[in-house]
Amino acid sequence: MGNNKEGFFWPTQEQELLLNAALLQGEKAITSWKSWGAAVNFDQLDAGSQRLLPLLYKNLTDHNINHPAINVYKGFYRMTWYKNRLLSHRLVSVLRLLDSNGIPVLLLKGAALVPLYYKNWALRPMSDFDLLVPHKDALKTVNLLCNSGWRPTAQMIDESDLVTKHAGTLIDDSGIEFDLHWKIMHESGRYEDDYNFLDGTGNINFENISVSVLSHTDQLFHILIHGTRWNEIAPLRWVPDSMMILREAGDSIDWDRLVNEARRRCLAVPLKKALLYLHETFAAPIPAETILSLKKMKPSLTERMEFLIHSNSRNFLRDIFYLWFTHVRTSNVNGSLSLVLRFPSFLRRFWKVPQENNLAFFLILKLAKRSGMTKTNNLHIQSNL
Repeated sequence: MGNNKEGFFWPTQEQELLLNAALLQGEKAITSWKSWGAAVNFDQLDAGSQRLLPLLYKNLTDHNINHPAINVYKGFYRMTWYKNRLLSHRLVSVLRLLDSNGIPVLLLKGAALVPLYYKNWALRPMSDFDLLVPHKDALKTVNLLCNSGWRPTAQMIDESDLVTKHAGTLIDDSGIEFDLHWKIMHESGRYEDDYNFLDGTGNINFENISVSVLSHTDQLFHILIHGTRWNEIAPLRWVPDSMMILREAGDSIDWDRLVNEARRRCLAVPLKKALLYLHETFAAPIPAETILSLKKMKPSLTERMEFLIHSNSRNFLRDIFYLWFTHVRTSNVNGSLSLVLRFPSFLRRFWKVPQENNLAFFLILKLAKRSGMTKTNNLHIQSNL
């Protein structure tokens, strides 16, 4: 996938070399590191690649490499530890607040991955932390947090968000952010879709607090689906995240469950592409029968279209299609005509456009913003996606 097309989430050839250098062992890791160093201008290194430098530092020092660049990588390693410890300290205060109010919490993404698989706060950069609370407790949680120094980064989270979105971002006065989830991921659609995941959760000790985490299988599923989306910052972390899960808990992965969950959720395309990429590029230890099952998958046209929208860069038309697929997943109606007729209502709820305001005019403003015709910054769809 090294010859990736513009706008897609696949690593470039240079990023693939860096991933090899950070993840592999022996001569191939060293050769990849040297080739990567010769191919990039380090002073202009993209943010996605910078996130891999702590892991690169650890791997090179494990190989006893002595080079001036090692000290530079070490700086990223130390800074990652420092920032992550700030985040984890703030996370503990949130966990205690919710626990004292009887709200169960499930850790997601980096906050779960580091203690479970990386086992070193310096190796995996985190820009925020992610928590899931029960759907019925989401608004209560928001109120508790807002009374404890947090505030939403966008509009106040309300009932409409619980249907049209899967999470909302909150920030404190120090600038620390976290994503409060009421559904595990965007593709969950309705919160009932997560029941399979929640049935298999376990517990870990996080800074002397018992907190729930996904099973190893569901953890891998979540990382693969979340990682295979386009992002302005190259979403490279899904590769080391997945490889760490497989290294630390590969024997515990229920591969049949993984494949069946993808079929159930109509997410065969991203799962298939991601796992085959890991297997072919990084020799990920995936059973032969699972590889065969993946290759036999025949996703529907709708699934392929949805994946194309999620994995490609944004423009106004793709944003509308993105929201259409969100509407389809969250809707409780059947039939194409009913979905089409209810789509304007979904858009109004998603963007919180008052009933007295003209939705068509609002869409024109959004299109104008996309085209650079206005100077306002508060209408950009990405702030609400």
